[in-house]
Amino acid sequence: MKFYLLIVLVLISKHTMAQDSTNIKIEAPKIVAKLPLGKTYNSEDIQIKFVDVLTDSRCPEDATCFWAGQVVALVEVYKNNTLLTQKELVFEPGKTMSKDLMTLYASEETVILAQNVFPYPRDKKQIKKEDYYLQLGVHLKE
Repeated sequence: MKFYLLIVLVLISKHTMAQDSTNIKIEAPKIVAKLPLGKTYNSEDIQIKFVDVLTDSRCPEDATCFWAGQVVALVEVYKNNTLLTQKELVFEPGKTMSKDLMTLYASEETVILAQNVFPYPRDKKQIKKEDYYLQLGVHLKE
């Protein structure tokens, strides 16, 4: 019995020693930023301004709808305070948006993506314009 126990312990110790740690992939840091309507996010020499919510027809969380709706946000991207582009971003609940469509800025070091518009409608109450914010994902490349 002791012999079998010794063999099991040797096999377990060999298995734990044989693990290779050279193939560990470390992901670059990701920062999530909250950009209120009318405000500007600054990164490097880039400025991203959440200009307006053009439409918000999303179905409230506590309602039953035939269509989930969508929210359309207007965003401006500046470099050194010079307008590069103005984008209308369409967010549809339950749909995964293309990374290319949601990329606001990309450089060798940083990628900034629009992720969603909050708050989500509830109780059929109108959301005040000043309560909207855009969630940004800032990915730092290695």
